[in-house]
Amino acid sequence: MLLKKIILILEALFMTAFVMAEEKPMKKNADTIRLNSGFNMRRTQERASRVFDKQKLADTIQLNSGFNMPTLGLGTWTLTGETCENAVYAALKSGYRLIDTAKYYGNEREVGNAIHRAIKDGICKREEIFVTTKLVPWSNNPDLDIDDSLKQLGLSYIDLCLLHQHGSDSGDDAVYKAMIRAVKDGKIRSIGISNFYTEKTVSHFIKDFEILPAVIQNENHLKYQNNSLRDWAAKKGIYIESYYPFGGRGHTKEHLQNETVLEIARAHGKSAAQIIVRWHLQSGYISIPGSSNPDHIAENFDVWDFELTVNEMKKLAALDIGRRYENW
Repeated sequence: MLLKKIILILEALFMTAFVMAEEKPMKKNADTIRLNSGFNMRRTQERASRVFDKQKLADTIQLNSGFNMPTLGLGTWTLTGETCENAVYAALKSGYRLIDTAKYYGNEREVGNAIHRAIKDGICKREEIFVTTKLVPWSNNPDLDIDDSLKQLGLSYIDLCLLHQHGSDSGDDAVYKAMIRAVKDGKIRSIGISNFYTEKTVSHFIKDFEILPAVIQNENHLKYQNNSLRDWAAKKGIYIESYYPFGGRGHTKEHLQNETVLEIARAHGKSAAQIIVRWHLQSGYISIPGSSNPDHIAENFDVWDFELTVNEMKKLAALDIGRRYENW
């Protein structure tokens, strides 16, 4: 009888200790990501308050505007109509929180529809989603274009708005000034530029305006890495975002079937696409691969459970030949 009582007391003590351990809150911390180039960037890893399909949300970075931006998102260039809406919805369901669109794409309404569907279905909240759109430099009234983008998206603010490409000097300046006005009016949170590839062309927006670009979105992939711009921009507090991470239209095969990429993919039990996405993230880039295939969308996001080694990063860096495919 005494022995039985002792056993019961020990079991009770064990269960109490177990429950206390389970209830102990996790310590929050910020991880320093060491990049292959020797370039260090402080990256705050925001833990998701909710988890969908047992997947984590993307790591985030803090922009010079003070707002956080996910490092991995969905690009929607060439996606239209129901295909676009379903792709964005699938992305949000898979854990994406960064969605990239543009007025020129003609799909802002579909992107907005997908976002509101996802919010209605309890997949995410508006404040968890980071929406990027872009304005063309030949606009007759960029202020009205911003209002129209808000209307098409069905949003009260845009997280990031970019000057889509260089037009004329006066056209570029008119759009950039309109974006600054929109920041002051609370319509836009962060601004930036796209398709500017040199220190000289970017410097104008740093020297001549009161709000610096937070992001430069450029063509960027294994064949065109442009590390010099990345490192220079980082010193100014500006991040580089990669579109065409797999090479873009007509060039994905030479990236996804590259033997170096495939060798590394086999070593990790991952796809070639996942290796390339992981290379972008470990190189300090924001990446927005595009797809309309729900399986590919989910696969491209499933990159948080492994890391490329220093040697593997060097092998991938060696693929750079300074070749851009577009000439915007």
